[in-house]
Amino acid sequence: MPDTPSSSRPYSARKSVNAPSKRLSSPLNTRDELLMSLMASEAVIDSRDFPILTAEEVEELKKEHQVLTSRVEALSKKLALETKIRDAALNLSRVNASHKQVSKQTADQLAAANTRVDNAQTELWRVSDRLNDVHSRLMEHRAGVLSFSVRSMEKKMGATGTAEDSGYDSSNRSTLLSPATTATSVSSSMMGLGSPSQARFDGAHLFAGHADTIVPKRKLSAEAAAAEILALEAKLKQAKDALSSASKKQVEMTRELSMMRLEKQEVETIMDMDLQAAQDTIAALESELPKAQQLDGEMDTLRREKEAWQREKMAWQRERDDLSQREREKDAKKDKEAEEWSRRLADAERRQGERETDTQRELEERDGEIQRLRDEMDAMRVGWEEERQIWEDEKLEDLARLQEEMDAARRVSQSQSSSAAERDRQRTNEELEAGLLAVQVMVKTHGIVLFSRDSSLQGLLNAIGMHLDSVHTRLEAHAKAEAEWDTLRRRLEEDVRGGLDRREAMARELEEARKERDVARRERESAGFEGEKRGRGQSVSQQQHMRNLSSSEGVNGNGESVDTARINAVLQPLWAVLPSPEARAAKFGAGSSSSRTYRTGSPTPMSPGGSSSNTSSSGVVASLSDLDVRSLKALYDTRNTPSSPRPGSNNSNAAPFSIDAFAARVQALMADDRALIERLVRFAQAHDLLKKNAERAQKLAQDGTHALETYQKQVRTLEERNQGMGGRVVALQEELQLLHDTIERLTSEKHELEALAGEQAETCRQLTEANNTLSARTLTLAEEAAAAPEMVRKILEVQIGELKTQIAALEKTGAEMKKELEDARDEVDGMRSSEQSQRIALLDELNSMQTENGTLRAQLRALKK
Repeated sequence: MPDTPSSSRPYSARKSVNAPSKRLSSPLNTRDELLMSLMASEAVIDSRDFPILTAEEVEELKKEHQVLTSRVEALSKKLALETKIRDAALNLSRVNASHKQVSKQTADQLAAANTRVDNAQTELWRVSDRLNDVHSRLMEHRAGVLSFSVRSMEKKMGATGTAEDSGYDSSNRSTLLSPATTATSVSSSMMGLGSPSQARFDGAHLFAGHADTIVPKRKLSAEAAAAEILALEAKLKQAKDALSSASKKQVEMTRELSMMRLEKQEVETIMDMDLQAAQDTIAALESELPKAQQLDGEMDTLRREKEAWQREKMAWQRERDDLSQREREKDAKKDKEAEEWSRRLADAERRQGERETDTQRELEERDGEIQRLRDEMDAMRVGWEEERQIWEDEKLEDLARLQEEMDAARRVSQSQSSSAAERDRQRTNEELEAGLLAVQVMVKTHGIVLFSRDSSLQGLLNAIGMHLDSVHTRLEAHAKAEAEWDTLRRRLEEDVRGGLDRREAMARELEEARKERDVARRERESAGFEGEKRGRGQSVSQQQHMRNLSSSEGVNGNGESVDTARINAVLQPLWAVLPSPEARAAKFGAGSSSSRTYRTGSPTPMSPGGSSSNTSSSGVVASLSDLDVRSLKALYDTRNTPSSPRPGSNNSNAAPFSIDAFAARVQALMADDRALIERLVRFAQAHDLLKKNAERAQKLAQDGTHALETYQKQVRTLEERNQGMGGRVVALQEELQLLHDTIERLTSEKHELEALAGEQAETCRQLTEANNTLSARTLTLAEEAAAAPEMVRKILEVQIGELKTQIAALEKTGAEMKKELEDARDEVDGMRSSEQSQRIALLDELNSMQTENGTLRAQLRALKK
């Protein structure tokens, strides 16, 4: 009778494993006492050789049976899921059979699904076989125990006396017991079938201390005995109902535990899917790496364009040097033009010097800012190291204090009752929830992106680790950018040095031009002084000649000769001043070696002494316009050779004074004047051409200046971005330190919770054992209560009350476990909601990154343009 409920539970578990078989015969009539007695006798004979296990082995088998039952259920669900996946893969392979590439992939997936199904079936068969083995051992043990108890009762019944001494006879018992009671109790039916005349209190069991001792009691009437038996049966039924309800609750808790395990498996599957999604995201980011390389190529293109611009600038510099050289080779008498060019050149140099000074000053300011930022970063790094050391010390102190608290809590839990352990567990759970909440708040505060939908402690730690990896990657990128900026700064410094060198060279050239201008000015002043001296001498001789003429007028009486003499006297000083072709031929004759100074093709045919062809062929200079500036200076220099012989000189080659010769010299001077005017016009045209070239060069220089300013603006923008990234690096380093501290603290709390969970599991196991023991004791006491005296019945009632109290405590524990289960479900819901919000934050960050990438591309396109 006590084993009936326990035997029904394994049978139901066995039915869950094996397929239900259809009943071919009609249901058994349990009210047929003779048939039940025969079946009991046959069962006793068949189960005579079955082994009887110890209580520890039975408990172990029961636990193993329970675990295997839950595993069989989980494996059955897993097999059903894998079968559905296999069927879906099979259908997909049929659909994609026409596509070779997709068909190959689906074939691989189908093979993997078949492998998983085979593995699940093999595991299910193995666990089911083990469950059947454990179930059969339990059934054999129970059958052996029942057989042994029946045989013992038969021996006792054979050795007992009459039934009148006990106060209960077989007739009364058989008439008062209900048919259901007779059908469920084999031993009672066999007692009813035994000899009613035998007594229970005869034999060795009457001796005190004997194993089969039965305490005699007073006789009761049939009505009192029946009432007492009914009361005891009612109490026993209540105890059984309470025990069955507790067992049902325990089964429900086990079922809920298995459901939680399945949910855990689902969460793990979702985490794997999220991990795959994160890996896909990483692959996408790696695919964007060639775009960054393309940007580097564009930067190289810009750098090459800058080098080409530098080469063009050098070409312009050489062209300007050539222009300056040609200008220095030009006419020394163009002082005004030289001064104008010198002024323009000085202005250009001044502007260039100002620009270079500004550039140098900006570079120095940027170097100072970079050095200041580096100093600030070093100071912040030192402060960060100090704070990290302080945090590590605090963490060690917290760990030591927590270890002490754990030791104290462990000692208190060992010394105190289960209520204190429950409070410690609740406090620990609260601390764990607070720590998890703090980690979630930190993740939301610092904007850490979760790449999976798992918002548990492990998922948060994985997200923090990935965030730290991204921080390290950004730090490396910032270091590379800083190295590139250093290289760019060095190049700019080299360009500035080259500009300074070119400015010094231009200053030297300008100084040489100024020296040449001063030499030409001194030569011009000396030439003007000689001309004035020669003019004063000619005026003195003219006055003397006029006095001679005035003295001769009174002697000569012919009026016409006097006028002629007067005209001759007036023209002869002019004759002496006018340059003569003879003197020009004497100085620049055919034997002169300076033929490079003449212009043989000059369009001045009006020269005394013949045509331009004769002059060109004879080598005599026909016009002053054919001479260069130096030759003209030498021609009009009276220190070397006079322009024409003086009147009264003994020079045999000197031409005599005549009106025709005078007119010819005047005409030659007019032709020279015309040729000089044409030459001045050509000089003006050349000057305009040079001016246009200078304006073009100045425009090119301005374009280069604008390009340099644009480049400097870009450099400034990139430096500001570098500073901003430096600030973000510092902030990320601080977040990294905080995350390290949080990870270590959560790891320690996780270990503590695992230890507490182990202790709680051990407590649950002990409670389960106590529940099973109490159930067995309840059934045993209920059986003994049917034949116990009134005092023993009272004791049993007290024990039954205690059992009810314990059952109530177990129900309370079950309610608490159910509450914990609900809290766990709420936590899972919160994790899912936080996972959704983190996914939204991840999408927002991805959109911002795409926007920033588009902005950078637009800037690069603008730079290319």
